[in-house]
Amino acid sequence: MSEVLMNRIKNIFGTGLATRVETGIVQLKLATGILNDRIKRVHNYGFMSRPLPGAKGYTLFIGGDTSRGIAVCIEDERHQMELAPGDVAMLDDKGNLIHFHSGGIKVITKQTFDLTASKDVNISCKNATIDATKTTINSETEINGNTTINGNANITGICAVGGLAAIGGGAVPATGGMTMTGGDITADGISFKYHFHIETGEQTGWAQ
Repeated sequence: MSEVLMNRIKNIFGTGLATRVETGIVQLKLATGILNDRIKRVHNYGFMSRPLPGAKGYTLFIGGDTSRGIAVCIEDERHQMELAPGDVAMLDDKGNLIHFHSGGIKVITKQTFDLTASKDVNISCKNATIDATKTTINSETEINGNTTINGNANITGICAVGGLAAIGGGAVPATGGMTMTGGDITADGISFKYHFHIETGEQTGWAQ
């Protein structure tokens, strides 16, 4: 009787290698050589994971009964990183990483980063920088501040500036002069290149 009790006590805690893993169940090859395929996976509230085969499991067996196991922790030394004191990290085998460190938060993904909100997304910061090959905005856009464009701007619709409008990115008020080649300016039906002088009644090419 005492021997059976001691064996149960010894079997309360155990370790093993994961041979098959599901979200709620893990199969472990225990250190004793026993293969147990009904060990329950427990997760902390709000955090879930599905480890890879070959990860190491730490188990708790209720009453020392190895048929009623719970994997309280599963680690994988193949996919870990060195952390500074106080750091926190979430990472996987695919190179995705969320790293909380003394300088802030770093988010890295090797594929696509999707952010979806049913309502609003609010960002407050000192400076924001976007380095991308191409940036596309599919919405109405309002900019409440000065805007500097250090490059060409192609406008295919209506560009309204100070209450004036030009179609297709045409002329807008400018300082320092404006040069136009092969075109004309018309205001209220009057051509700038070809119009009549009231005092002479003659058509002229360029306004003098």
